[in-house]
Amino acid sequence: MKRYFIRNHFASLARSDSKFPIKVVFANGSVYQNLDGEAEIIVRFNTNKGEWRTIVLDYIGFIEAYRLGEIDIEGKGGSVEALRKLTRMSYELIEDPLVDGLGPVSWLLKLIQEYRLNNRSYLTEKKNLYAHYNMPAEFFHYMNGELYGYTEGYYETGKESQNEAQFKKYDYICRRLRLKPGDKVVEVGSAWGTMALMMAKKYGANVVNYGLVDEQNRIMGERIIKMGLQDKIKIEQRDCRELGHEKERYDKYVSLGVLEHAGKDCVEDWIRNIAEALKPGGIGVLTNVGYMSRHYDDYLIGKYIWRGCYFPKMGDVLQYLEKYDLHLVDLEDTHLLYADTMEVMLAKMYEHWDKIQLINPRIFDDKFKRIWTVYYIGAIEAFRSKKS
Repeated sequence: MKRYFIRNHFASLARSDSKFPIKVVFANGSVYQNLDGEAEIIVRFNTNKGEWRTIVLDYIGFIEAYRLGEIDIEGKGGSVEALRKLTRMSYELIEDPLVDGLGPVSWLLKLIQEYRLNNRSYLTEKKNLYAHYNMPAEFFHYMNGELYGYTEGYYETGKESQNEAQFKKYDYICRRLRLKPGDKVVEVGSAWGTMALMMAKKYGANVVNYGLVDEQNRIMGERIIKMGLQDKIKIEQRDCRELGHEKERYDKYVSLGVLEHAGKDCVEDWIRNIAEALKPGGIGVLTNVGYMSRHYDDYLIGKYIWRGCYFPKMGDVLQYLEKYDLHLVDLEDTHLLYADTMEVMLAKMYEHWDKIQLINPRIFDDKFKRIWTVYYIGAIEAFRSKKS
């Protein structure tokens, strides 16, 4: 009976635009294929447990089984390409990838996760951040390049190297901030320091960075000393919701890809603190992954990659900006650039995987590699989807 339902699910993927033939090999050796022709994707159930996970928990169970090695995904071009094709077909069939396809058990799990990981308390927020950003910095260095660039690079021609695209991004933001020598700037989120270093060294700004994560602050501190910028950059290990205590102190504000970590109940508080910290006439740049509707992250990505991550509704952000007298000067959509950037990061992770494993084999094992591959492929396809 359970295999009947699994076959029906893969049969439904034949209605997608892409229509890649899928062969499913069950744990008992039986085989099903959803379309005629040579299979481009092979889904191999290695255990009965993997089949039961898929039945009980829908796609959550399927991906969990894949992470644990109870399922293998293979095909033309290798496992990554097969997973990409499978993900693409899924996106083509559902209206909301973060909601559709959830059965009653998986929906309950998602609601519990949203409640448990909400960033209402500073302690929860810090635990959520540490689960991701306090991993060994070497991992992020291998994946993100010399600049540790962790948000979208500017691939203007498509021929830029990873470092060139990230440098263009940081420099572009500095110019949008209209930085000049002596500006007092506050940055929320250290991201290992590249933004602060450029603002201080190239543009002569005085920077205060609010960053909670020890490992990021350690690397940032080392880079500050190496570049001799101790008199220009100060690290404050404080929550950004304390920023409002520095009333009208700063000329400029910047945070790159951090608003998502504010949490569902804290976005307004975040915006209010920006308004309170900026001097009259001060300006800022705020980047984030946003949607036109409210979204928590996918359940499994929330469990293994981005704990407590919440994508605020763009309309809500604009409403809060207006409420606290922060005027929108420009709005730019860079989601396709983010997809290009994540393609590079995925490739770098595979290129350097042997070295990454040596950093700490207990952290960087096959389960880690599989779920991070799912994360990258899912995000890339989401950014490029017509429904993104």
